[in-house]
Amino acid sequence: MKNAFLFTAALALLVSCGTSQTKDNDPWGKLDPAQAAKQSSVSEGVVKSKAMNRDMTYSVWLPANYDKTRSYPFLYLLHGYEDNNQNARHDRCWLEKGNAAKIASDYQKSSGVDMVIIMPNGLDKFYSGDGYEQYFEEELMADVEKQYNCNGKRAIAGLSMGGYGTLYHALKYPEKFLCAYAMSPAADASMSAYIGQQSDKSVFPAFTIEVGLQDFTVDNSKAKSLYNSMIKNGLSCDWIEREGTHDWAFWKVCLPKALAKAGASFK
Repeated sequence: MKNAFLFTAALALLVSCGTSQTKDNDPWGKLDPAQAAKQSSVSEGVVKSKAMNRDMTYSVWLPANYDKTRSYPFLYLLHGYEDNNQNARHDRCWLEKGNAAKIASDYQKSSGVDMVIIMPNGLDKFYSGDGYEQYFEEELMADVEKQYNCNGKRAIAGLSMGGYGTLYHALKYPEKFLCAYAMSPAADASMSAYIGQQSDKSVFPAFTIEVGLQDFTVDNSKAKSLYNSMIKNGLSCDWIEREGTHDWAFWKVCLPKALAKAGASFK
């Protein structure tokens, strides 16, 4: 299996972007608490990671009328390669560049499934290797799912480097996810080796891979090769190929579809 870091040099110019301590952002100003409860909200958190030997930030979107006494399905939403500034808040990329809070709120208002969206800081690690995989799978997930009441149903989605992370975790740990949506993924066809490690192919989540026809930042042929391997082995995977490049305009169109796919898998 190729190490995820092999992609870093090729993606360096991309335009894409344990105990927790949580700081709430109040986007509703001086609204009455009863009114504010009807709005979705965004919070920030920190996991004190032993695997990474540092504090790791994350952002979380909570649905309107989030109730601490209820449990919710979770979507892990992964950002793309930004830069090697290890102190940058890359977990805010989907919020600041991808309009994720409004897109998620619009989805919920259109009778979408209530879910919690976790946006981790992937640094430049491709969500794997060098302690990051252990952090993601063992520390982050355990921490946020306890704090925000996960009901055991999960989906994962991401763009570019986050598309790599989506495919990597959904293929290597298939029993943890019901749905995986990879947008413009920096795919590695050798990931298909994980398929052969599962005798029961029904354990894999439902995949979607969406790519832009004018995207020359990543190699779509590698994603297509991985898709073909999935189909050959009986996995559920939708291939979406449409007009678009490697940019936020493309990914903002992907996100509502990813939310819909995740919501359908949670029902």
